[in-house]
Amino acid sequence: MRTFALAVCGALAAVSVRAAEKDGADAYIARIRTLSAHVADGTMETRRTTAALLRGMGEPVLQYLEAELKAPGAERRARAALVLGEIGSPDALPLLLGALADREAIVRTRAAAAIGKMGKGETAEEIALLLDDADDGVRAEAARALGGLGASRFARKIESLLSDPSEKVRLGALSAAGNLGDRAAVPAAVRALDSPSAALRNAAVIALGAIGDRSSLPQIRKALADGDQWVRASAASALGMMRDTDAVPLLEKAAGDESPCVRGAAASALGGLGSTGSIPVLCALLTDRRASGFAILGPYRRTEVRDEAAEALGKITGDSRGFSRIADPAAREESLQRWLEWCEERSRTPTATPRS
Repeated sequence: MRTFALAVCGALAAVSVRAAEKDGADAYIARIRTLSAHVADGTMETRRTTAALLRGMGEPVLQYLEAELKAPGAERRARAALVLGEIGSPDALPLLLGALADREAIVRTRAAAAIGKMGKGETAEEIALLLDDADDGVRAEAARALGGLGASRFARKIESLLSDPSEKVRLGALSAAGNLGDRAAVPAAVRALDSPSAALRNAAVIALGAIGDRSSLPQIRKALADGDQWVRASAASALGMMRDTDAVPLLEKAAGDESPCVRGAAASALGGLGSTGSIPVLCALLTDRRASGFAILGPYRRTEVRDEAAEALGKITGDSRGFSRIADPAAREESLQRWLEWCEERSRTPTATPRS
C-alpha cells in the first residue's frame, strides 16, 4: 500500500512539474509578446530599450517571431519583421529574406526596412528586386534600404525612381541618393526644392547636404527662407555639413528664427563653421530652453536650443567648460551657467579674445 501511495505521489509530482513548466513557458511567451508590442508601438526610446531586453532573451524570441512571420494576419507578420529588425540578430536574416516574398506589401516593406537597419550589405541583390515592386511603399523602402546599405551599384536604378509618379517613392530615392553620395542625383534633388510638398523639399535638402556637391549651395541657402520649419532646419544643417563659410551671416540670422528646431540647427552649424564673430549670437541662445530636437545618443532625451549653443561655443573656443549632452542634469546646468558667466564677462570686454 505504501509503495502504491508513493507511486501515486510521484505521478502527481511529475504532472505538477509539467504543469509548472507549461505555466512558466506560457508566461515567458506572454512576456515576449508584450515586449514585442512595446517595440512595435512604442516611442523611439521605448523601442530601443525594449529591443535590447528581447535581444538578451535569446532563442525563444526568435522562435516566437518566426512563428509570427507565418501568422495568418498581415499586421502580425509585419510587426514580427519590424521587431526582428530592431533586435538586429544575424540569426534573423534568413527569416527576413523570406519575408521579402510575402504576399502582402506591408510585410515586404517592413522586411526590407528591417534588413536595411541591420546593415547586411550581402542582401542588396534580394532587396533590389523590390525596386520594381507594384506597391509604391515597397519600392520606396527598398530604395531607402539600399541607400543605407551603401549599395552604389544600384545607384542608376535608384536615380530612375527620382521621377517616379509616387511621392513616397521619390522620398525613398532621395534618401538613398544622399546616403550613396550620388552626385548624378543632384539635378533631380535641386528640382525637388521647388516641389509644393514640404516633405519632398526637406528630403531634397537633406540629400544635397549628404552628397556635398557645392554647386547646390545657392539653392540650399535659399531654402533657409522656406515656409516650412523642417526644411529651414535641414538647410541650416546642410550648410554646416558642407562647411559653407559664406553662409555664416544667413545662419546667424536663422539663429533668431521663430522655430526652435531652426535655431538649434543654426547654432550647431555655426559651431562647426568656427567663426568667432558668431559668439554673441550663440551666447544669446544660452537661455533658450525650447526643444530643438532629440539626442540619439544614450541616454535618449530631448535636446534644447541652449545645448546646441553651448556645444557650438565649445567648438569655437576649444573649451567645452564641462558641457556634455549626456551629463546628469545638475552637471549640465552647472556647465551652462559657466557659459553664461563667460558670455557676460565677454560682453563687458568686447575686444577680448575667446579664452579656452
